[in-house]
Amino acid sequence: VPLRRESVTVSFKNGEGLARESREFFFTPLGPVIHRGGGKILVMRSAPDGEFRMAQQFLHMMRAKNLEEWKSAMRIRAQPSSNFTYADREGNIFYLWNAAVPDLPHPSGEDERPVAASRSAEVWTQLVEFDGLPQLLNPRGGYLHNENDPFHYTNLHHVFDPADFPANFPEPRLELRSQLALELIDTDRKLTLEEVVDLKHSMRMLLADRIKADLIVAVRSSKLEPELRSAIQVVENWDNTVAAESRGAELFRVWFRKYLMDEEMRSSATRARREEAWKAAFLHPWNPDEPLTTPRGLKNPERAIAAFREAVHETQKKYGRWDVAWGEVHRLQRGSVDVPVGGCPGRLGCFRVLNFEESESGKWVASNGDAWILAVEFSDPPRAYSVLAYGQSSTEDSPHHADQAELFARNQLKKVAFTEEEIRAQLVRTYRPGSEMTDDHP
Repeated sequence: VPLRRESVTVSFKNGEGLARESREFFFTPLGPVIHRGGGKILVMRSAPDGEFRMAQQFLHMMRAKNLEEWKSAMRIRAQPSSNFTYADREGNIFYLWNAAVPDLPHPSGEDERPVAASRSAEVWTQLVEFDGLPQLLNPRGGYLHNENDPFHYTNLHHVFDPADFPANFPEPRLELRSQLALELIDTDRKLTLEEVVDLKHSMRMLLADRIKADLIVAVRSSKLEPELRSAIQVVENWDNTVAAESRGAELFRVWFRKYLMDEEMRSSATRARREEAWKAAFLHPWNPDEPLTTPRGLKNPERAIAAFREAVHETQKKYGRWDVAWGEVHRLQRGSVDVPVGGCPGRLGCFRVLNFEESESGKWVASNGDAWILAVEFSDPPRAYSVLAYGQSSTEDSPHHADQAELFARNQLKKVAFTEEEIRAQLVRTYRPGSEMTDDHP
């Protein structure tokens, strides 16, 4: 089959004027050619290529009036991403790991190795059937959860066996954030909507629960300088949370980064190298036989002591004290808002996930993570709370650019207007086609 050649020319800004460049690409019926050489071509074959019905499927999902209609919408298979959940006022909850996974006629290349093919039969043409995807309907415990880990532990009362799925499905993994989620939600107690909201704002850092005691033992067993003795006491007194007022959390964070080695945190490090550094940090790395209690323990107490000494010196030099409060140096900034905020990266075991970037002032500014929170009770009428930390508008002079930022930083949500009466109470202005726009003052 001959390759299809396509020349693409684009214009781009070049100084004060425009310039044009052309590039030549090759395509096959199986996908684009990404490399040619040595008498071979490498073709990238991806399930979503050419799919144009994503918005159509979302529309069908939103219009579904019951579970069967929603599942029919999901069978369109235009959405390549995974971890979809459904709930309705009849009490149904449903989970679908929805990935567009090829049904391979050959062993998986694991996204790293090209797979040789000389005949059409050696190339996949179909996706794994919809009914073969991991799904859960109304499991025991009354909950579904997922924090971007694979599907296996979506409910602890129904753990998926990896042997039941093809080799190109992901292996089990349960990060610390997901483990904390299960601690919060896997309960025999019936939870109200407000109690679910309270759980959502947990400030625990599960990593501290797993290794802080070992750090304290290691440091106290060494010959301590006076400042290290005081600093380790701060860590010992710390409540293992990243609430804005917590003291000890920042020192612990800096220590763990140094213990883990800066290399692990560098974006230039490969994912495999970061994973190896992570596993090597713990006495007991994560184990699917102990999914909720690993990783735990420090693998290298000597390195932990040296890293703690470095962390104390760095924190003292940067902030003038090593017992600085988390919120003093971790900030939420949007528009004119600059307030302390609690939260930490999910890998450290926070359910309130926030990632930070260092600013010119040396403080850490929230850059991504939790930002839109929605909690819904399917009563009649529905009740819901929400917050949009980054605001309803990206226009900086809009009154809705930063009006929810402080609410988010205080771990609070606003009531969602659903009924006509609730909507009228919050109206800013109204408009009907053919009439004048009028201001409303609730």
